Amino acid sequence: MVVSVSIIEDDVQIRDSIVQFLQMQNELLIDTGFGTVKDFLESGLPAPDVLLLDIELPGISGLEGAFIIKQKFPEINILMLTVYEDKELIFKALQAGATGYLLKSMPLGKIKTSILEATAGGVPMSPIVAKKVIAFFASKPHVNNNETSESLTNREVEVAQLLIRGDTYKQIAYQLFISPDTVRQHIKNIYRKLQINSRVQLINELNKRAAT
Repeated sequence: MVVSVSIIEDDVQIRDSIVQFLQMQNELLIDTGFGTVKDFLESGLPAPDVLLLDIELPGISGLEGAFIIKQKFPEINILMLTVYEDKELIFKALQAGATGYLLKSMPLGKIKTSILEATAGGVPMSPIVAKKVIAFFASKPHVNNNETSESLTNREVEVAQLLIRGDTYKQIAYQLFISPDTVRQHIKNIYRKLQINSRVQLINELNKRAAT
């Protein structure tokens, strides 16, 4: 299946560089991109599977644009592509409907991988962003009326970081030098502590915690 892609980036040099690279990838079909959210919305083109979206844009900002675009195209996967790694901006982007958060310093090949991860149900993030997200996530234990508060262990944080990135159990096991069964046990513990039962709920729980 070919994945359709678009990009909103006001820096022409950056936009053209990314577009030219992605045009060479057989799995992807990308248009020439847009300089503003307004141009994208008024283009009349069908919604792409994945949209790369800068934060600092003229007119409508990327954060505001993510919310507007997600309302118009609920199925679209929005990947923020920015120079900013500020925790507050990361959470605002996720709350606005972004699927993932990438830094422009990422190699182009990693951007391609992130696009494919997003369409496969993953939540791609640059490594430094994922670390900040999970560190925050783990530091705010869930509390309910019937159970005491529990924080994630260091190993559970590592597993959660890879899980939220979209890695499979086997990939997590390989990267952490543990067995798939051990990964499953860690994930069970993560889900139990956070009172969730899926990767999607993990992201939803993250967004709720970021808002508190």
